[in-house]
Amino acid sequence: MKKTELFFIHINSFIEHMKTELKSDKTIETYINGLNSFRKYLTEVLNMDIEKMTFNDINDNIIRSYLKYVVDIGSSLATRNIKLVSIKEYIRYCAHHDITLVPLQLSVSKIKTKKVIPKQHNWITKEQMELLLEQPSRNRTGIRDRFIILFLFSTGTRLNEMLECRIGDIHLNNKDPYVIVTGKGNKRRVIPLTNELIENMKVYINLFHRNSSPEDYLIYTIHDSRKYKMSQDNVQRILRKYGHMAKKADANMPELHPHMLRHSFGAILYRSGMSRAEIAKLMGHEQESTTEIYVETDVEMIKETLKRISDSQKIKDDYENLSEEEKDRLNKMFYADKSIKN
Repeated sequence: MKKTELFFIHINSFIEHMKTELKSDKTIETYINGLNSFRKYLTEVLNMDIEKMTFNDINDNIIRSYLKYVVDIGSSLATRNIKLVSIKEYIRYCAHHDITLVPLQLSVSKIKTKKVIPKQHNWITKEQMELLLEQPSRNRTGIRDRFIILFLFSTGTRLNEMLECRIGDIHLNNKDPYVIVTGKGNKRRVIPLTNELIENMKVYINLFHRNSSPEDYLIYTIHDSRKYKMSQDNVQRILRKYGHMAKKADANMPELHPHMLRHSFGAILYRSGMSRAEIAKLMGHEQESTTEIYVETDVEMIKETLKRISDSQKIKDDYENLSEEEKDRLNKMFYADKSIKN
């Protein structure tokens, strides 16, 4: 690579590099779209010749003018930041292979991302979460739906990460029970389980996985007598259903979606005193634009933090369709000091 080389000539090798780094398909697509947007700005707005455009023609001022243009045409600051990261990562890759491009990398690295103000109702409060968990009935379907809501909130997993979980990923017999999830780029991570989620999970598994194998999906639907991984749309419908029910009691309940529960989990961890590095590791955040070194997450510390956000839910509802054994399990799960009256 030389400064006189065409600027976009290494795109294909950059894409292959990202694949070897186990970047997710979505991340790779985002970078490609960002670089393509930059290319269009250079050729269509600045009228630069793509066949003659070299690294010498690119500098931090041009990139700053591009980012201003992105915002001026109506894109959000979040979009502006994503496009900046795409350019930074490409130039960093090129500079890694050619030391003469390091000055360009250093000048571009000084361009800061803009602070994005979180959208209103981007998370739910502890009280709203309690209200949400009160909505499902105590029948078989309600127990499944409540478990799905609690799993997303108590683990901070992405929707697809939860749906990809299999029975073999659940480890309840350890001193500190945990679940293994597979995140972006097929990276696996361990998430400790709260006491409340453990009790709910035991009831859920007893009802839905009595004869399951380790390879069976944790959350599933049945078609033609066969188990299939539940669809994302199905989970979205479940959350909307109970969100609308909860809104009757709390007009401020936001429109619910899986990522809101994940964001709520992260916000609570942060307010509980966990560092951003530890939260990032626990939640599987990709950190392409920073050199922050993740610290090794201490399971005991996380468990103690999670305990502070877990309260038993006192829910009264009809559950007459359950067996006596299942009712007894539910009594222990929902009520610490009294039994449910029929």
